[in-house]
Amino acid sequence: MALFSWFSTWLRPAKANKRVFADIAQAREFIMSAAEKRPGVDSAVADPVDPAKFKITMGEWSSTADVTNIFGYLNAYPDENAEKAIGRFINAVAEAKVGSVDEDNIVAVVRNREYVDSIDKNLGILHEPLGADLMILYMIDRPDSMSPLKTADLPGKDLASVRNIALHNVRQWLPKVVSNDELGVGNLYYVDDNAMLSTSLILLDDFWNSIAARFAGDVLLALPRKDQLFIFDDDGNQATRMRVRRLIDTTIDENFNLLSPMLYARRRGEIVIVPD
Repeated sequence: MALFSWFSTWLRPAKANKRVFADIAQAREFIMSAAEKRPGVDSAVADPVDPAKFKITMGEWSSTADVTNIFGYLNAYPDENAEKAIGRFINAVAEAKVGSVDEDNIVAVVRNREYVDSIDKNLGILHEPLGADLMILYMIDRPDSMSPLKTADLPGKDLASVRNIALHNVRQWLPKVVSNDELGVGNLYYVDDNAMLSTSLILLDDFWNSIAARFAGDVLLALPRKDQLFIFDDDGNQATRMRVRRLIDTTIDENFNLLSPMLYARRRGEIVIVPD
């Protein structure tokens, strides 16, 4: 696993107080306790069936929180400041209560069809196909969370208008793009200070133009997590594909912020799945 040691540490913060949870139920109890201390929260009640979920209530508003990602993150990175990470998670849940939408906070993100299908279609979530099993999902980018944008959030705006707004907002983050080539055979790209927009880069012609000197032709894409974009030359080299597959599998095993276990390619501007 030494090949990927840098990969597991590029976003690892400085050492802080360690907190290790024996299981997801224990993590949920700790997070629920922290949630109940947040101003405005009336209660946090465990789901009687799913040990990863609990219901948070603020006045007449309530929402179900799932601690799977935060539990996986803290177990993968035990040196993380758990209290701060959990605070961000609780804020993210509470921010879903916010009603108004500022157009400056609308962004486009990449998700797979399974993720989009898991969202209640009755909410009128704004999304459209990207290619293969990938979708463009329009979301509200808040300080500690992203939440799906609904048709009702922007009355009078059609999908084309929302697309233009969202891509314009993502484009503003291009100066924050960081590249890491320690893999040797490819590059990791991420957006500093807003890593959840990392995979959104593939939606921008400006991004592809900016890396044309390094990746002039077709490329392989690995999108194992929502905050990571890996790009490799699509040169038919089987050894490269095997290393990319190991990278994807290693990431999936860490089990947080997951996006897709598939290997993709961008060929002549179209996104396709590359079979193993």
